[in-house]
Amino acid sequence: MNNGTNTWNVSFAHISWFENLLNGHGNVKALSRHDDLVFEVDRKQQADHLKIICLNEYTMGLTAAQRVIHEFGKPNLIYIGGGWCGYTPQAHKFCLSERIGLYVTDEMSGALWKADAWNYYKRNKEGDSIYNVRDGGA
Repeated sequence: MNNGTNTWNVSFAHISWFENLLNGHGNVKALSRHDDLVFEVDRKQQADHLKIICLNEYTMGLTAAQRVIHEFGKPNLIYIGGGWCGYTPQAHKFCLSERIGLYVTDEMSGALWKADAWNYYKRNKEGDSIYNVRDGGA
């Protein structure tokens, strides 16, 4: 897939890395990319289709989540980058209310396996939900 341009400052290296993650996932049947940051994924087990936006946001805020919908339409998932990235409580709550998964790298694999991919979360040793919530961001 060719690199285009985007107004989110997501590098081609980051997009390519994410594309490789999706291509190597056991539940991804088919993959295409358009508008530089939008991945269309057909899943094997669920026999469904997901629209995923690839970003690189250190802290994903509510305004950015709303901007995604405005620019790309409503996705199923928003990938915001590696484990050092996170999202504000407001962005997390908004995305859950819209049934949009908001994930960092180590959550993507599990989300792609889950039937309701927007509602995936990791658990700690005690069984409590783990979210990458942090204060700050726009």
